[in-house]
Amino acid sequence: MKSQEYRSLLGQLPIKSPTPQDMAMLCPHLTVEEAVQAFMTNSGYVACPPLRIRNGFQIVSYHKEWVEEIKVWGVIDDKETQIVTGTKNHPAQLDWSYASRTRESYADGNSHGDVFLFYSHMDRAMRFAEDNWGDELILDDWDSVVKFYIQDPTDLVKDYPRTKAVLYVTLNRDLNEVSNNPSKPASELFDESILQMTLDHIIWHELKGGRGDFTEFNCAHCGAGLSLSSCNGCGHWFHDDQFRCGWNTPLSRKMISFLRDNGHEFKVNPEIALTKERQNWERRNQQEY
Repeated sequence: MKSQEYRSLLGQLPIKSPTPQDMAMLCPHLTVEEAVQAFMTNSGYVACPPLRIRNGFQIVSYHKEWVEEIKVWGVIDDKETQIVTGTKNHPAQLDWSYASRTRESYADGNSHGDVFLFYSHMDRAMRFAEDNWGDELILDDWDSVVKFYIQDPTDLVKDYPRTKAVLYVTLNRDLNEVSNNPSKPASELFDESILQMTLDHIIWHELKGGRGDFTEFNCAHCGAGLSLSSCNGCGHWFHDDQFRCGWNTPLSRKMISFLRDNGHEFKVNPEIALTKERQNWERRNQQEY
């Protein structure tokens, strides 16, 4: 088994009314009997093989069947009270929960906001990944992690730009050092700082670890930075949904290439926004000197 194959198995989650075979499928490091026992005892949260981070692991969880009472407010004996009008059955379910780490997953051996907990069969999960796709596993040696929401101001949903992709990036320096460094345009500094990129939120949970992440917003149409209610490149307007802080930095060339390699199409050449960024940077330098 390779990591891509295991990722496709995780993509089948959630699984309702799972069978023992379903449980074993998500736990290739365990026998069928061991997988069933792990999910059916204690919390039902079981460590499964990591996809990218050495000495980390994914968590798959089992939730037992339960019955929900459907209630409405009514009046009984002149008192307002909740009345049960029926029930709704929720079948048992296997689901992906999150990724977790050990201290050894960090190149510096330190915690970065993590709470290191013990999970059932975590050592065997990590060993399985090491034995089967160890050449793809890496230690965490980055300083900051950033989510870039790629949103299209020409494709609005209730007056807000539709999110076309979320690009997850790790950097070898703090984001503020990149954004506030006047030595080069910020997009060029990003390209010097990028270590990992993914569009996969499950892999992102591994890459993020215990850190808080930064969030930025860029235009899916032209690659420029999005302000509160318009694109700084193509100029399209939209309503402010209170999510953006607004910034002027376009997507870097490495980010643009990665998005294109994964099927994204820019309707306006992103080089236009990058050229404008460099011209503005040169103009500022001339004014200062």
